[in-house]
Amino acid sequence: MIRKLLKFFTTRKVVVGAAILAVILAFCFLPPSLVVFPRNIALTFTGMPASTQTITWQTGRYSSGSRVEYTKVTDTLHSVREGTTQQVATDRGMITVHSVQLTDLEPATRYQYRVGDGLFWSSYHTFTTAPAKVESFRFLLFGDSQGNSYELWQRTLKTAYARNPDVAFMMNIGDLVDIGLSYDQWNDWFQAGQGVINTIPVMPVMGNHETYTTEWKIAQPLLYTGFFRLPSNGPKDLAGKVYSFDYSNVHFSILDSQLQEEAEWVPEMLASQQEWLKKDLAATKKRWKLVFIHRPVHHNRPSDGDEDLRDAFTPLFENYHVDVVFSGHDHIYARSYPMVGDKWTDEKGDGPVYITTGRSGKKTFGRALRKNWNTVYYNPMEQPNYLTVAVNNHSLKIEAFKLNGELIDTWEKTAD
Repeated sequence: MIRKLLKFFTTRKVVVGAAILAVILAFCFLPPSLVVFPRNIALTFTGMPASTQTITWQTGRYSSGSRVEYTKVTDTLHSVREGTTQQVATDRGMITVHSVQLTDLEPATRYQYRVGDGLFWSSYHTFTTAPAKVESFRFLLFGDSQGNSYELWQRTLKTAYARNPDVAFMMNIGDLVDIGLSYDQWNDWFQAGQGVINTIPVMPVMGNHETYTTEWKIAQPLLYTGFFRLPSNGPKDLAGKVYSFDYSNVHFSILDSQLQEEAEWVPEMLASQQEWLKKDLAATKKRWKLVFIHRPVHHNRPSDGDEDLRDAFTPLFENYHVDVVFSGHDHIYARSYPMVGDKWTDEKGDGPVYITTGRSGKKTFGRALRKNWNTVYYNPMEQPNYLTVAVNNHSLKIEAFKLNGELIDTWEKTAD
């Protein structure tokens, strides 16, 4: 009798265990359009960093509620904020992108939060608002993270963040993914960033690969613009691609360099950005001015010259006293002398400094060349790299590191 009972319960355990495993596997391998649990959580700035925080995440097409439950980590009483949803068509079906902006937050305060629809919730994460008055801060900057896989991007990102846990936010200079119209690539990119991009804001720059389909054709970058919530202060015809924001005493201007790829949809994109940038730089009173553009206006790859970008933007960089112009695309690290037009002087000269940021992902280029205007040049063929930027009222300091921690370059500019 005892043997029969043991056999019965053992069989039951196996059946129940198998059923539970089947349910887990079914959820794990659901097509993206049927996923109900939140995934790919990311923070961005769309308002004042001291009092607001924008949070986005993704689910399948049938999840309609957008809620963030949040509280100060020192409190137990939670608040709930409702948000908006947007349906984004992908090559893996329809995805729902959820977005909530938290407002009236306290400066310099750590919050915990979770996202969901009221039934299906994420785990809890944290973020910290900026101080009301920021005396100094640092941020991380990454070159192209694209590749056919994103384990190396994950390693670069998490290593950089572990070494610099005090950074206020991070930026990626474009070509976040290799195939911009591939949902799987974006999912891998976001998943690789969890633990960082759901803890500190990520402010992206659009690259040319954000416009590529799985057949390597050109299309509108609808996944890039669909997956990120960014400031809406750029030209209307370039919404989600061109924008600016302020953090402390720094003004950040983000441009779209994809003239070749987007001309069909935005034929006046260069003139539109030129006019916008002129107003944007003229209006700011911040001590430091930084510009971010994927394609370099002074390039290192032989076949990638773009005189139109250079002619349109460099006079504005110079006239409005931009301190540094950051770029990607060439997958090398290079820092120029201060430049005016196509002329360069010594380290103390006038004009913007141009920095090409290298690569943070898997893809390398061996055909880039050192140019005469480069005071520092390094091709990160053997391992990725990242940059730290430290700012206060008196100085702007930029350091570039290899993944293993070895210093590539350090440069500092002091206020006049």
